[in-house]
Amino acid sequence: MKKVLALLLTVLFLLPVLASAEEPVIDAETVMDFNRESPVTDWVGNWVLAAAYIGEDWAEENDVETTGLLTVPENAVTMTVEALLDASATGSDAGVMVDQASYLHAHVYDMDAKITFPAEITEEEAGLRLPWDGWQYTVRGENDGDFNMGVGKLSKVSAEDKSLYFCKVTGVESEAISDENMKYVGMNTADQLIVMYSDDNMVKKDGDVAFAYIFVRAAE
Repeated sequence: MKKVLALLLTVLFLLPVLASAEEPVIDAETVMDFNRESPVTDWVGNWVLAAAYIGEDWAEENDVETTGLLTVPENAVTMTVEALLDASATGSDAGVMVDQASYLHAHVYDMDAKITFPAEITEEEAGLRLPWDGWQYTVRGENDGDFNMGVGKLSKVSAEDKSLYFCKVTGVESEAISDENMKYVGMNTADQLIVMYSDDNMVKKDGDVAFAYIFVRAAE
């Protein structure tokens, strides 16, 4: 009987530890540090919105009172990411022409993402498109180079609200936010996928993020 009680006490003691291990760790100091070597193929799969973020400098310039990490409804917003070989290479073994002057080709990817929101926000699925040349890339030769890595610039946001309903999801009221389009996607150093708006060129280097969604891998 004593052994049974001891086992039960051990399980009860471990439950909070096990539960906390499942919670995503989002560090406000490093959440916008991006992994510049993260390939788009690592982004593929199902994601769930874990938090949102508003940068302090941008907020001050645009009279937004709320800054830092923001809580969001749990499991309310989901995203599915696909990496698709660029359609312009269909039927070509060489791939896409990535350097016209030198007539060089490579097999490169475009990113497509679908985002769903709670029905009270919208019943329409939002879409994101990031073409292969939305990333910074280096061509070294025929089918030789660095492509589809780091932060990429979106070419299309398919949604009635191009900020992806940021104000409705977070509860922050700001015309400055709702007037902007989500602009970049990238993976941070904690393997969280960030969909964001910034006035800086985030493709080339880390800058000041204005506002962002922070997605973590959905539980399988």
